[in-house]
Amino acid sequence: MSERTAGYQYTLVVGPDSPDRAWLESVLMRGGLEVAACSEAELLGMADVVAPQLVILDDSGSREERMATFANLRAHGPLAGVPVVVLAYDADIDSFSTAITRGAAAYLVKPVAAEEIVAVAHKVSGWLRSSDRTEKRRRLRRPLILRVDVEIAGREGAHPGQIIDVSGSGCRIEMKQQVEKGDHVRLTLYGVEGSTDLTLAAEVRWARPAHDGTQIAGVKFTGTAAVLAGRLLGTVSGRV
Repeated sequence: MSERTAGYQYTLVVGPDSPDRAWLESVLMRGGLEVAACSEAELLGMADVVAPQLVILDDSGSREERMATFANLRAHGPLAGVPVVVLAYDADIDSFSTAITRGAAAYLVKPVAAEEIVAVAHKVSGWLRSSDRTEKRRRLRRPLILRVDVEIAGREGAHPGQIIDVSGSGCRIEMKQQVEKGDHVRLTLYGVEGSTDLTLAAEVRWARPAHDGTQIAGVKFTGTAAVLAGRLLGTVSGRV
């Protein structure tokens, strides 16, 4: 395991020793992240592993092999509760939805832009370090980076946004368009190649400005959307 860590905050890349993995390590380090890398077999053979902030599964195999590795990572004791981002060549909706419904924090398709993978890594690892939620809330939610279009009742058009985490009852969204408490919205989910045409109804429970000039809104799924969201997003029960 080639480890370049500072303290306990680092990103772990899991995958075969390959040019893909070497590129990913280099990109993440240039993006300001501390990085360690190993194969699945090396990781599972280690008796003592310092828990990372984030795991990136760098995969070049079939969906079945990828999801078997994903399940092994999720079940590995030292990685309990650590978000896993999947990086793979498969761009089909089944590969995407399988990873998301089984708990992946994001699914990215190779070749991926360096800026995109660095942004996702910072956002997901930062989610664990964030001080704006209690440990209890962290256990009820999971990070999920997923593009959405947001339609706001009484307003025209759809506005781009991004889900940043989910629970069994709702999610938090980053977007430039302003919303207010009580607004009713419809969220259209995106896969890797565009809109999935799947929508979830929700109500805005709170909204506040973010440091980068966008807005973060907490929304609660309404009606049958709560059940549908659990199936689509692999959520657990919890509060927004």
